[in-house]
Amino acid sequence: MKRQLIKVVPIILLFVLIISSADLLRAQQPVASFYYDDGGHVTRQARDTNGDGKMDRWSHYNGQGQIERIEQDVNFDGKPDMLVYYENGKPRRQEVASKNDGRIDLWYLLDPNGKVERKGQDPNRTGKPTLWVYYQDGQPLRAEEQNSSSGAVNRSVYFRDGTINRVEEDTNADGRPDSFAFYENGQLIRKELDRKHTGKADLWGYYQDNRLVKQEEDLRGDGTVSRIIYFQNETVVRREEDTMGRQRMDIIEAFAQGKLIKRLRDTKGSGKWDAVYVFENDQIVREERDTDADGIFDLRIFYADGQIKRQEGDTNGDRRVDVWVTFENGERVEQLEDQHSRGTISARYTFKNGQVIEQEAVADAQPPAMALPFGAAEDELRSMTASAGVQTNEARATAVTAGLQSDNRTK
Repeated sequence: MKRQLIKVVPIILLFVLIISSADLLRAQQPVASFYYDDGGHVTRQARDTNGDGKMDRWSHYNGQGQIERIEQDVNFDGKPDMLVYYENGKPRRQEVASKNDGRIDLWYLLDPNGKVERKGQDPNRTGKPTLWVYYQDGQPLRAEEQNSSSGAVNRSVYFRDGTINRVEEDTNADGRPDSFAFYENGQLIRKELDRKHTGKADLWGYYQDNRLVKQEEDLRGDGTVSRIIYFQNETVVRREEDTMGRQRMDIIEAFAQGKLIKRLRDTKGSGKWDAVYVFENDQIVREERDTDADGIFDLRIFYADGQIKRQEGDTNGDRRVDVWVTFENGERVEQLEDQHSRGTISARYTFKNGQVIEQEAVADAQPPAMALPFGAAEDELRSMTASAGVQTNEARATAVTAGLQSDNRTK
């Protein structure tokens, strides 16, 4: 047992001596070095802040002994990666190389109290800040993204109470914003676009839970809304359009699973719906019309594979079919008529190449069964126009424009 102790003790003593020597050498390394001018004023100070024997903080002073600049090696790799500039002894600017490559990519401009007034970033590694964030009392007010070549502002983000409130973008680099996005409580509620770069919006999008629910368009550039599209789960469910420029919608379309299923039209611009179109798998299958604008639909046309197959008409306004027309390959081949309003067929005409080739009187024959009674079109019209969205577009456009002007005044 004693022999083992005699062998181990020298090893332990040697280890202790090595450690003690290292501590002694470290203790002998200077923690700070001072440099003076001829007048005995400190001009520079170098300091080892982590005790590894390497200087990692350099302070520079002016002739009056006031600090002007501090350089610091934050990650202790031997190169300064943070610089702080002082005015009248107070920090006013800070530059940081955040990627550990020695290249400055963050800039902080400070107010006299040391609070950040502006923060610059170089996300594209161009060597100069192209993204600036402006602050007040520690809260962001505005952010600007600049073109790295021209320095022009491409995108501005405005904040309210530290939360994003509005975003403006210049999408064509002409120096004027043409895209506007508005937020409430951090949620997108509206977008406005100037697609033609005329200085006024021509497309408005409205959002709920950051999803598009309605879109309005000025298709003619006259400042009024001429098309409205409604969405559910970001899929089109309804579309309204003013194609005649009469300050009222003359087309309404309904969609199911993104596919067109029904269309209403005011074909004469009279303010009355006079045509209904029904679609299946994006192809028209039925059309109904009010041909004399009396508010009663009196013509019905059936289609198959996009071609007209059958036509039914009410020629005397009693809401009963008294004309039946059959088509083949898009051409009329037969026409049946109830000429005495008795609900029975009294005449038959045969056609070829658009001309009557045979005419026959019929003694009260039974007519073909109607697929739908007349009046179905009116029911469809009522169901589609029950939405509050059907109104003149003038007032809607005025309200939107007023909202945009109000928002612009708060810039």
